[in-house]
Amino acid sequence: MAKVINGGLDALKVALSCMVLAVHCGFLGGNGTLLGYQLNSGIFRITVPVFFLISGYYLYHSLQRDPHSIKLWLRRAVTLYVFWMILYAPFYVTPATFEGLRGAIALIKHWVIGFFHLWYVIAMIGGGVMIYLLRHQSNRTLLCLTLLLYCTGAVLQYMRAYYEIPVPLLQHINNNDYVGRNFLFVAFPLMTLGFLIARNRLQEKITTGQTLTLLLFGCALVLAEATLHYQLQQDSLRKLNFDCMLSILIAAPALFLLPLRHVIEGRSLIPAKLSAAIYYLHPLLLILLIGIGFEESTSTAWIVLALTLPASALLILTSRRLRFVL
Repeated sequence: MAKVINGGLDALKVALSCMVLAVHCGFLGGNGTLLGYQLNSGIFRITVPVFFLISGYYLYHSLQRDPHSIKLWLRRAVTLYVFWMILYAPFYVTPATFEGLRGAIALIKHWVIGFFHLWYVIAMIGGGVMIYLLRHQSNRTLLCLTLLLYCTGAVLQYMRAYYEIPVPLLQHINNNDYVGRNFLFVAFPLMTLGFLIARNRLQEKITTGQTLTLLLFGCALVLAEATLHYQLQQDSLRKLNFDCMLSILIAAPALFLLPLRHVIEGRSLIPAKLSAAIYYLHPLLLILLIGIGFEESTSTAWIVLALTLPASALLILTSRRLRFVL
């Protein structure tokens, strides 16, 4: 039986990738204005969690068909990660990289945590491995583990902004965003939620009205939390954002469930590939534009999008021969 393409979900993924682009370009003032913060560090922060939910959902179905499919899944994910890390290498490999132990450690660190947006891929790999190892655990165990780890990541990120750890070394470590944003505290919990949605066929047990209610309630919570963070950091020169916002635990699954509840049959893989191409390509174009004098702004976001779309078309054509690029 041919696999049904969920056109609605693929369209959502394209929209989510454009939101990620907007965040990185400082859309509507970035974190410097209330509206910009509410979007870039609020509503748009739902994007990556939904991507993780999607990955966990389809990983469940893949493992159900063939438990050994994890090998193919891992090979494709690792190949994807290596390709894009090599492509972005000119931006993190510098002459200092080859000057002793510190440079080597910095290079290893980049590969362990991922350069810029590529943290998503390496986190997804780690989350997928954890799911495979724990796939036979009960729903309750997996849900408890999900909540424990995600909330731990959230607390670490909130502490980074609002609490000074008495131990200087621990404070220095927690100042790095990757301490709370990684495979353990973000990818695994969110992928597990997607895994559990698939295992329990939640989309068949929840009504459209309930899904919409959850989505509206979740988005209202995200906006309220983002507004609170903006106000609490009003006097800060650099307003921090949070990848583990607690309110996202309601908004992201609700958004993901909508296209699962009402499947719009797609007829092409292009939207899914376009979503991936926008996600992986846009930082390259943004970095190049900043290098020639552009600044993060709304206009820059539109320029990056305008450049990314034709570049994505070329990448999609390339992926027909080199499947590992997308």
